[in-house]
Amino acid sequence: MPKTKTETKERAKARKGTGTAVAKRQHAKSRKRWDRILEAATALFNERGFAATSMQDISDRVELQKGSLYYYVDSKEMLLFEILRDLHHGGEALVAGVNFDAEDALSELRSFLVQIGIYAGVHGDRLRIFSRDLDFLPPEQQREIISERHLYRDAVERLINRAVKTGQVSPNIDVLVASQMALQSSAGISDWYRAGGPIPIERIAVQTAGLVVQGLRDYGKA
Repeated sequence: MPKTKTETKERAKARKGTGTAVAKRQHAKSRKRWDRILEAATALFNERGFAATSMQDISDRVELQKGSLYYYVDSKEMLLFEILRDLHHGGEALVAGVNFDAEDALSELRSFLVQIGIYAGVHGDRLRIFSRDLDFLPPEQQREIISERHLYRDAVERLINRAVKTGQVSPNIDVLVASQMALQSSAGISDWYRAGGPIPIERIAVQTAGLVVQGLRDYGKA
């Protein structure tokens, strides 16, 4: 959405002599307000879409003057980037906890897929924004977000390869196809899960991961 002249002036005024927006978020009070801004932007982008949401909408939701909003962030695109980067940084922590040398690779895979499923359910709003609005980011920022997302696929692929090597999964399986299927089954929970439903997210994630792993274990046995 194009910026108006007034919006551009407010932005310039807010940034003049104040240093970078990131530095301003470091104090406890500023960090709390920044978290509220991210929460409001996430909700609005999820409800309306990125293109249909203005900086004024975000300011109104947070009850903050629009000029003050630019004290924390340079643009609406930067807000979108921060939302998606925070999402995938959380995913990186899940990957960091995986034991790729586990003797029981399928049990390790099941545990990892359960965590992905829970994470996807809890952060479904941001994942829907990722799926719909990623193209609004500049190409270099898109590449950064996508490269982080590839970490999950690579982790699943490594565990399935490990399971093949240790004899838990048939060597006839196409590991790339199996990895994509496994990841999409758990990450895809965000497409349909809604908080407050009849089945807890933990139970959904456990059952989904169990079905995937059992399918991998049984593949080629018939």
